Amino acid sequence: MPRQLREYEPGENVDTVCILAGLAVKQTRQNKPFLRLELGDSSGRVAAVMWDGFDDEVVRTPVGTVLRVRGRMDSYEDRPQVVVTSISVPAPGSYDPGLLLPSSERDVDRMLVELDERVKSVGYAPLRRLLEEMFSAGSLRESFARAPAAKRWHQPYLGGLLEHTLNVCYHANLIAGRYPQVNLDMVIAGSLVHDLGKTVEYNWESFFDTSTQGRLLGHLVIGVEILGEWIGRQKEFPEPLGWHLKHIILSHHGALEFGSPVVPRTVEALVVHFADDLDSKMSGVLRIYDREQEAPGDWTSYVKLMEREFFKSPAIPLDPSTENSPGASSVKPGRAGAKPRLEQSLFDRDNLS
Repeated sequence: MPRQLREYEPGENVDTVCILAGLAVKQTRQNKPFLRLELGDSSGRVAAVMWDGFDDEVVRTPVGTVLRVRGRMDSYEDRPQVVVTSISVPAPGSYDPGLLLPSSERDVDRMLVELDERVKSVGYAPLRRLLEEMFSAGSLRESFARAPAAKRWHQPYLGGLLEHTLNVCYHANLIAGRYPQVNLDMVIAGSLVHDLGKTVEYNWESFFDTSTQGRLLGHLVIGVEILGEWIGRQKEFPEPLGWHLKHIILSHHGALEFGSPVVPRTVEALVVHFADDLDSKMSGVLRIYDREQEAPGDWTSYVKLMEREFFKSPAIPLDPSTENSPGASSVKPGRAGAKPRLEQSLFDRDNLS
């Protein structure tokens, strides 16, 4: 099986098939042009540079093109970086397309079963019928199961949106259960639809990118539009209930400076916001934490979007002889079998959601 981008160590020669996820022409201090690239496959994204040997045809290569890249793995600012010596287009059939896009480690069919169970748990009939019709619809259900949750920061892989949504619903359900004033049906429904617009905001046929509609409107507005269309198909759906659901979508980023046109003004919207914020940050940080478990030292590399490093060594040593004794921690660093993927933005500062 061919090696993937993040399987190469610094100093090794690279010869791999990957997807072009970004390309820009830059200038050295001596005003010599070079290429700054972003390459991706199912192991994640890696920065790359090509100092010379490229022409106008290479510069015009569209993002999403499958490429064969040769060069050497290097590092820059403690991150892997490929120094590219040649770029070509591989012959059709010479590579496995399944190795080009990262996907959730969770089984999609099982996640869909969990989604259906969450929908069935909603007690208020008009709300439950709305959710049943939305998430059983073929095209929406398929998109919801395949879309990424983000391009780089949290769950940036196929099935990421579904995984993130279920995590948010789980956290929100726990939070709401502690406060009897919070309507659990609204919290579950709001959690399930809060990122609905990402089924349209992102493209994922070649690599993860923002669609034209996504660039112009953003997933909050798109999500409200999708929800409004489904509400319009219902008979005698309570109008105030629609306002409250739309409010959860529009306010779930929590603050105007983070992209929400309104701040949470219901207790249910507040719960969904905190649950969303928790999962997006924890999922992003844990992928870095997992990736760097084998690296020396007690601290992760600097996480730009969180503006800090994270301590990664266990606070309680896991001595196998005492692991099962009373009071011993059962939490191990990292996750067994996990395939860590670090997608900190290489070109810009992405929104956390």
